[in-house]
This record gives sequence, C-alpha cells and structure tokens, in this order.
Amino acid sequence: MTNIGYIWVGPLEHSSEYQRDLLRQRGVTRVYEDISGNSTAAIRAQLTIALDEIQPQDTLVIWRLDRLASTLPQVLSLLELLGNRGVGVCSLAESLDTSGPDGVALLKVVHAFTELERTLTRERTMVGVYAARARGRVGGRPRALSDTNVERVLMLRDQGASVREIAQQLGTSRATVYRAIEQHNAESDDSEPGGANSRDITIRFPAPQRREGDAQPLSDG
Repeated sequence: MTNIGYIWVGPLEHSSEYQRDLLRQRGVTRVYEDISGNSTAAIRAQLTIALDEIQPQDTLVIWRLDRLASTLPQVLSLLELLGNRGVGVCSLAESLDTSGPDGVALLKVVHAFTELERTLTRERTMVGVYAARARGRVGGRPRALSDTNVERVLMLRDQGASVREIAQQLGTSRATVYRAIEQHNAESDDSEPGGANSRDITIRFPAPQRREGDAQPLSDG
C-alpha cells in the first residue's frame, strides 16, 4: 500500500510548493506533477503516467478534486475508474478518502451520478462519434493507449466530453483518441452475430477445360 501524490499547477498559480508541502505532511514521497500554462488546454500527461503505474491498494493523494480534471463529470468518472481498480483517492481539501471505511458507500454514490450523466449525454456523444467516423480515419499511427486509458477514453466519451477534451485530459493526440474509439466500436461489431468473427464461405469454380481447336494462350515471350 503506497501513497502516491499528484500535483496540477494551473495557469494562474505561481508554483507547486504549497501542494508539495501538503502532500509531504501526508507522508507522500512519490509525486507526479503537471504544469499548465493554458487555461483552455488543461493537459495532464503526468496524471496519465501515474494512473498507468499505480497499483491496487495504493492511494492517489491530491490537494483538491479539481486537480484531477476540469469538469465534475470527468472527476466522477475517474473516481469510479480508480475505485473499480481497487485504488483509493484522498483529497485533502474536501477531506474525502475512498480508501477509508466509508469508501465503499462513497463510491456507490459516485457510480450513481456517473450512470445518470451517461444516460443524459449518451445520444449526443454518439452523434459526435458517428460524425468523426464519417470524416474518415485520421492518418498516421499514434501511440497506443494503455488499457486503463482506453477505459478513460470510453468513460469520458460517455460523459459527453469531446475528442479534444479527452485528448487534453490524457495528454495525447486527438488521433489516438479517435483510434481508441474506432477500435472499440469495431470490436463491439465483431462480437455481434454475423460480424467479422463469422465464418466466411468461399465458393471455388473449376478451371474451364480446353477443347481441341481452341486457341492456344499467348506466351509471355
């Protein structure tokens, strides 16, 4: 069981020292830090790395919940994702700790809100996905996402986040996000009856027999 700290420094903040002091008092020695100079592009690349490396029974310690994401649905989806992985989240400002004795009850409330958000935004999200697919596959071969971050892509998509917002949250390109969504849709289609997993039937016709008097085929020479 390890306490892992995460710091996000916004464009209007001068340094990370205040957050570091709070995490240090909590006993955190391993810290990931993102610094954003643009309020419209809250990239959290180090958070993505931290989520890849954090293990079940570990706790992610932050100053405030807004360090995790820029919108409430995104924060809730991340709390749910980590809870499903057995990872706790401790937010010092809100005195919230999903790894504590009340963590299970708290995660149930989080799950209820995320399900509500998905229900309200699913139709709008799918319209955006179909529009992106209609524009064609984005060129190039982007860096593959880990399984954890593919889950984050799908959860954020269901929350109604745009592809640009998802890419900013994960610190990756929009092409990578498009590719993850398209691959998930393709795998879902393959699992349906009659999909790509169905056995193909190939019909072979015998070669015609040459009869006497037929013209000889031309030689390559």
